[in-house]
Amino acid sequence: MDEAAIAAYEADVRAFLAERLDTMGADAGGLANFYLRKLETGRVLSRYDRELLVLLAGEARVVHAGIGIGQLSAALALQGSEVLGIEVDPRRHAAAEALRQRVAPLARYTIRAARFSEGLDPAFAAAGATLLFTNVVASWSEGDYAATIAAMQRFGRTILDLARFGEARPEPDARAALADRLGQAGFALRPLSFRAQNTAFVEARLLRA
Repeated sequence: MDEAAIAAYEADVRAFLAERLDTMGADAGGLANFYLRKLETGRVLSRYDRELLVLLAGEARVVHAGIGIGQLSAALALQGSEVLGIEVDPRRHAAAEALRQRVAPLARYTIRAARFSEGLDPAFAAAGATLLFTNVVASWSEGDYAATIAAMQRFGRTILDLARFGEARPEPDARAALADRLGQAGFALRPLSFRAQNTAFVEARLLRA
């Protein structure tokens, strides 16, 4: 998406957020403070959202885990990728589906209400797809981590933020511990040089014998 397309898209999403806030309120509408700040600032896509749009331009298939209200996953679909979005929170899922119908009804974009590892069909051909995690701060259990990392092993590559994968990790030592765990699970990590502050995005690829 070029800057003109991004500006038009952000205007559509701002209108959606304002209407949902007016008619449903923040809580029922699935609009946490994270989204209300976007409405206040007018910047729907964060800096890392924009960098991910560039990184994934031309990607055939993307599975986006933890899409929230779907502002990034809808943009990826409009950019041309076939996108499967997964969101466990029922209010955010409902908001994402409403946004999809508003801004990307004809795009190859579907949304499932589930945890990532449970919402991925066992028959899904993941080897040729990119798995994406953004801002997934949810205090995962050990079982959640194990199931998620096992599911990651099906994909050709995974893009994730070491600072916000399962829980917030503001400290470098905590990010290093996660990187070490992924390494022990067989993943090679390549840091991504994003300009967005307070992020630690990496590309993870499974090392195969």
